[in-house]
Amino acid sequence: MTSVPLNIPLTLQDLPPKWAHFCLRIEKFIVEDLSINLNKKCIVSAFSGGIDSTCLLLVLHYLSLKNSGRVIAVHLDHKLRAESADDAQWAQLVCDTMGVECVVESKDIKAFADKCNMGIEEAGRKARYDFFQDVLTDKSCDYISVGHHLDDLCEDVLMRLTRGTGWPGLSGMKANDPDRHLVRPLLLTPKDTLTEFLNDIDMPWREDASNSAPAWTRNRIRNDVMPLLLKENPNFPESIARLWKLGKIEEQYWAAQVTDSSDTICNTVLDQAHQALRLRLYKSSLDNLGKGQALADTLFKLDRAWRMNRVGSSFQFPGNKTATIVAHGVVFCRTH
Repeated sequence: MTSVPLNIPLTLQDLPPKWAHFCLRIEKFIVEDLSINLNKKCIVSAFSGGIDSTCLLLVLHYLSLKNSGRVIAVHLDHKLRAESADDAQWAQLVCDTMGVECVVESKDIKAFADKCNMGIEEAGRKARYDFFQDVLTDKSCDYISVGHHLDDLCEDVLMRLTRGTGWPGLSGMKANDPDRHLVRPLLLTPKDTLTEFLNDIDMPWREDASNSAPAWTRNRIRNDVMPLLLKENPNFPESIARLWKLGKIEEQYWAAQVTDSSDTICNTVLDQAHQALRLRLYKSSLDNLGKGQALADTLFKLDRAWRMNRVGSSFQFPGNKTATIVAHGVVFCRTH
């Protein structure tokens, strides 16, 4: 780990005008697109030491000073690489230089994965987010912020596409997830912009070699698929950003339409509904029963059976859920 003193701009006013305006654009995204008021808010900022999390911490630090709030950096050492302890020390050094509180913890992710019968990637994600939630609670913070950017959004959309995700989920990850108090302020910002920002202010970062390991699906999409798509359409990320915005609008619209989902949907409701609304009513009723993703093919079969008045037909969904056609509509229940 470098022992060279860090010369980090400590306030928004210390930044070159170009990058001060960049931070203010991120603030606008947070306020307008995420509907979050930053005034006096405490934000937990995930800080691995890489490009995205370093940018995130800097931007949130500057904006928190502007808005009378505070940021707490959190770093989890996964103990998977020989240099991970150095990464933790680096995170602490950066935060000490900035005057930002930093909570560092270590966890043997391989042992955790073996104990929980999970893959390494899944175990690492669960450990991180559990850690973030613990700090959120312990420090009485308002939000957890992670550094996903536009390149990550592109990869996420492609992964969802390969899994067969439907609309509007196909538009990608949420930028504001109220159930988890989770926000992604950099989601529509390209990684190249983040790199340029750090280079221009002479801010170093740590590289994680596992980000290029071909064992992970995301890395294969990043290293093999994305370059081909960018060759065909250099504006592909901008297209994904538009798709994300459309998905957000449609999700808000359908959420407002599907407000009366229950364990029984009556024919009087279904008779007046377009197929698009019926499918969402079915899915919402199934989701209300607990975990288990409703599969589109089975939803289509359910709707066809209802249209054909096949009373008594029953359809099984993941999570021990069933939907049954009855004389007065469709009944949803969970078996144990």
